[in-house]
Amino acid sequence: MTLVADPVAAEPDVRRLWKAPLWAHLAVLAVGLLALMPFIGTGSSFSADEGAAIIQARSLSRGDGWIVEHPVPEADPARAAYPLELSEWGQKGVAPFGKHPLYALMLAGADRVAGVAGMVALSVLGTVAAAGLAALLAGRIDPALARPTLWVAGVASPLFFDGYLVIAHTLGAACAAGAVLAAAVAFERRSRVYALAVLPCVIAAVLLRTEAAFLALGLAAAAVVVGFRRDRLVAGLVAASSLLAGFAGRALERAWIGHIVGGPVAGGGPTSPIPTAGFLADRKQAFVLTWLRPSYDASRTVDLLLVLVLGGLLFAAYTVRRHRPGTATGVGVAGAAALLALVLDPTNIVPGLLITCPVAVAGLALAGRSTFASPAARLAGVTAAVFAAGVVATQYATGGSGEWGGRYFALALPVALPLAVYAIRACGSRPLVVGVVASSLALGAMGVGSLRASHQRGAGFVAALDRAAGPGRPVMVTTIPLVPRMAWPTFDRQRWLLSKRADLATLVDRLGPAGVQRFTFVTRDASDLALLPPGLVRESATTYANWQILVLRTS
Repeated sequence: MTLVADPVAAEPDVRRLWKAPLWAHLAVLAVGLLALMPFIGTGSSFSADEGAAIIQARSLSRGDGWIVEHPVPEADPARAAYPLELSEWGQKGVAPFGKHPLYALMLAGADRVAGVAGMVALSVLGTVAAAGLAALLAGRIDPALARPTLWVAGVASPLFFDGYLVIAHTLGAACAAGAVLAAAVAFERRSRVYALAVLPCVIAAVLLRTEAAFLALGLAAAAVVVGFRRDRLVAGLVAASSLLAGFAGRALERAWIGHIVGGPVAGGGPTSPIPTAGFLADRKQAFVLTWLRPSYDASRTVDLLLVLVLGGLLFAAYTVRRHRPGTATGVGVAGAAALLALVLDPTNIVPGLLITCPVAVAGLALAGRSTFASPAARLAGVTAAVFAAGVVATQYATGGSGEWGGRYFALALPVALPLAVYAIRACGSRPLVVGVVASSLALGAMGVGSLRASHQRGAGFVAALDRAAGPGRPVMVTTIPLVPRMAWPTFDRQRWLLSKRADLATLVDRLGPAGVQRFTFVTRDASDLALLPPGLVRESATTYANWQILVLRTS
């Protein structure tokens, strides 16, 4: 009797696990990302924008509505020192995060379920959704791309980092991927229903993120490019749905904001000055910052190592593309540089998109005509290119301020990454894949380290403020716009005032007559101390990192 080996039983366990259904991979990704939340922490924030969103959501969830009142109107009758920068102003008052009401309502719902942890989990699930939709889009290009694309989008791209921010990048990215996927299926099946399904996806993206307007333009352009000779009716429906959704989303949001604050809507209060050196110089600076810069303030050694990661991968991709020796050297340099940078500075924040996403580097370098052979690939490529060009042309010269991997480009990631994965897979170089994976793991670990360290610093700063100010809803004064928003954990039990430097003395002089005999002044600029009016009595002085916290009496 001849025994025939069972090929399924003989298959290695790892390979069998890899062939598990896509939903199983998605479930593992979700569990893994959620499990990291306690380690990273949810009691503080990486970005000041998160603070505004959390303050708004808490006001809504406890039933206080959209308007967050001025904390010390007696001392600031003109409301010039309202504490939350970049809020929405109107006749009814001020909404701290009224610019995207849909997201604020979603956060309020999450807050009712699980507090701030629920808000963070909403972003984590946005990453999971974006990864899953990116995988489905990749499957339209080549079914073998679905699983690797899911893990690249969920773990090896800036969407991993963005999943722990209370900002709507990941949710917007999921909507963007959904819109392009619907368009791809519409062309594949010549379906008017799927063409119209683009409409709600783009509207949702626009309601969540301002830069989604470029998604609407990009998808419309892609539909024309892809469908002009293929199916003009479907192409017209996709393009019209995308453009209409973009305009409708913006109109709906502006009307919604006006209803909330009682239009006309106008900004008020102190705002951080945005430096400019001219349009072209600003575009160049922003591009370098958001695509190529390895850090904000790391050592030159760490910066050099991270640039070597980029250079090593580009060299390896070049050797693969030209069929020349040296691939192992390139990936070895990239992997070793990434690991050493992680060891030297595990909490470094990397604003450059290409450095945080090695898959994108290799994919861009290897992409060729064959990468865009399928209609779905061309649709994704044109959409992502137009979106990226729109963001490059309009983003602030300082990019997205503190960010990991060019946050304003997040919406395009689940659309573009399937193309990068395709290009890497098509090259057939196992050493390059190993180098990309190793570099991605090191950068991912650095992202986790920077998030955790940022949250710990923020929590320590807020605790220091709370201890110095004491109980009883103390008045807090600062000239640094990010401080009141970063102090969201104690915002409801403190009364913050955000003053322009030129108005500081006048504001402080009004505190005494308004019944405020004691206040806490917070700054990291020593020159601010000279702006305080004379006659104040210093009760205590505390320092935390480079911050000065002074408790002062007006009389």
